[in-house]
Amino acid sequence: MPDNLGQEEYELLARLAHRYYVDGRTQEELSREFGLSRPKVQRLLERARWTGVVDIHVEAPPWLHLDLEAQLRGAFGLADAIVSPARADPQAQREEVARCAARYLERRLRDGYVVAVSHGRDTGEVPRFFRPARRLGCTFVSAMGGSPRVDAPTNPNEICRAFAERAGGRAVSLFAPAYVESAEMRDRLLAQDAVAEALRVAAAASMALVGIGGTDDDCTMVRSGCFSAEELARLRRWGAVGDVLGNYVDARGRVIASPESGRLIGLSIDDLRRIETVIAVVSEAEKPKAILGVLRAGVVDVLILDEGNARAVLGATGEDRGSGTTRGAGTARVTRRWEAPRAGTKEVVGSTTVR
Repeated sequence: MPDNLGQEEYELLARLAHRYYVDGRTQEELSREFGLSRPKVQRLLERARWTGVVDIHVEAPPWLHLDLEAQLRGAFGLADAIVSPARADPQAQREEVARCAARYLERRLRDGYVVAVSHGRDTGEVPRFFRPARRLGCTFVSAMGGSPRVDAPTNPNEICRAFAERAGGRAVSLFAPAYVESAEMRDRLLAQDAVAEALRVAAAASMALVGIGGTDDDCTMVRSGCFSAEELARLRRWGAVGDVLGNYVDARGRVIASPESGRLIGLSIDDLRRIETVIAVVSEAEKPKAILGVLRAGVVDVLILDEGNARAVLGATGEDRGSGTTRGAGTARVTRRWEAPRAGTKEVVGSTTVR
């Protein structure tokens, strides 16, 4: 008998629990049978669980990582976290994560939803496995510009079209580069109705599906020609660990406002914060620092990733607990700004401003 229960209470809890869990009686039926109010029955069933009278065992498939998912939700205030099985081959790993993301979208999407979509190999893989059970009147809109050097499966306009075809919805394309030559050209493009309207639709989305980019020399931004290796190296010197929609952050989740950010055509970090559900999909093995930085930026609600990255991110959190913010714990408006080097100074001159 549990130490904190008297014999009479122990017997009552056992009878109630047996009738409820084994016999399948409803709480309403137990209320009439035992002469108790329904709220009282509910409280007693909860007490039966907490005192150990009821021990619930879930026989989960061995490839599920429910403990890792719970730890990620708790550590970062996430609405949900899904950890895919580990695969040695990078493409096989990307497909596993994409399957998980596709299943999540199939469960959560509703008629009329607007989904803002980023570029990238991870997000580009998701439509292959997306098979909703019924036609969905959803709109999929590009959340950032593309690049002619980006393969079709990773270009946001193509990803949106693939989703729309499978959902029976529509795609809204953003016909602009992800990065242009100057801030002045960016402003001129943003003044065009077609570009402004696509970004307006994306900013008002019900949901966003985004990838998390790294800062290695083989990242999408370099391969697509958006950045040179030298520009990316400069971002790394400024502390950049990763990006979401081309917005670079440091290890604490602070946005790095560099000359490159003034050339970006896409949603900002603040735009993402205003979208109700932001789903981040990531699989590459070199991404733990990038994932952690983006999580601390406070923009992600649902994280879908592989086991290796999940363990690495949680490990890094344990080593550096308390720095940065999460979506569930509030949002820090901290921006790391780049300044042009003065004569006789090094390039690494900057200030951190808090807004």
